[in-house]
Amino acid sequence: MTAVKDWLEGAVNRSWYGRSGWTYFLLPVVPIIALVIWWRRTFRQRTKFAAVGAPVIVVGGLTAGGTGKTPTLIALARYLSGRGFHVGVVTRGYGRKSGEGGLLVEMDHSAEKVGDEPLLIKRSVSTASVVVGDSRLASARSLCREHGASVILSDDGMQHYALPRDFEIAVLDADRRFGNGWLLPVGPLREPVKRLKSVDFLLERNGSDPSSAFHYAPTRFISADGKSQVPVSDAKTQWAKTKIVAATGLGQPSQFFDLLRDLQLEFETVRVADHSVLDLQSIENNFKPDIVIVTAKDAVKLDAESCDNVWVLEVEAELPDALYTAIEQCLDRITT
Repeated sequence: MTAVKDWLEGAVNRSWYGRSGWTYFLLPVVPIIALVIWWRRTFRQRTKFAAVGAPVIVVGGLTAGGTGKTPTLIALARYLSGRGFHVGVVTRGYGRKSGEGGLLVEMDHSAEKVGDEPLLIKRSVSTASVVVGDSRLASARSLCREHGASVILSDDGMQHYALPRDFEIAVLDADRRFGNGWLLPVGPLREPVKRLKSVDFLLERNGSDPSSAFHYAPTRFISADGKSQVPVSDAKTQWAKTKIVAATGLGQPSQFFDLLRDLQLEFETVRVADHSVLDLQSIENNFKPDIVIVTAKDAVKLDAESCDNVWVLEVEAELPDALYTAIEQCLDRITT
């Protein structure tokens, strides 16, 4: 089943962003999708933060797949926490098996119970209150009433119009942009491109404009058990004679591999579908590696007892000052 999922995700991405174009056979579905989008936008709620109890900042995307939304949200959560806000995060918890609504994420939860990205957010910003649930609105209200959140961040929430929002951030990959330009399922667009005219800030991963671009900055390698670390500047020398496998289940694995190449590491690659769990035993059997390097998102899904040779590349999203300024101005308007 995992192999089929990996193959299907690759085939879809090649059609959306490449030349194969087989998804054009699904064109008859597009008018229905467009009608649903129009209906949801036209009759969306237009109330502001008073309906929730705290200002709401939505981090989302126009396209399906990885664009850097979660690293962006983590960077914002750290920034706002440092400014004295009690940050609450609402998310659906993609991939979780529990159907429990309004579940507060704890540090010792499993990714299977709460989802990989919510767990990564909680472990990255321990002071934040993170709630997973089917209703972002109910989760946001719970965070304000029961956990004292003074600002709400919504992960991947642009299209969830039941949640009022005071500030919208759309995250776009500068290289892939809009793919073939079609709505799902023919292309990667969740909404028409003109939707970007209504957001408060367009953030471009690896963009060229410093006022709107953000980039990933590798900070360190840390062993899966958390007991050892290697500065990124020392990795090339320390691991020069080792066999390395870089493995990930990111939506855009090339982002991860390119970061490692920039550090001048030599490695073989393993990629699985977005949100999938890496099969460490298969990697061991096929490659016999000395070291396996994964992302933080992958690491939260792994069994710590099976990770003797697993290292995690920790990165930070370096967001533009213009974004922080715009958010500060928004919060000032609301709270004064």
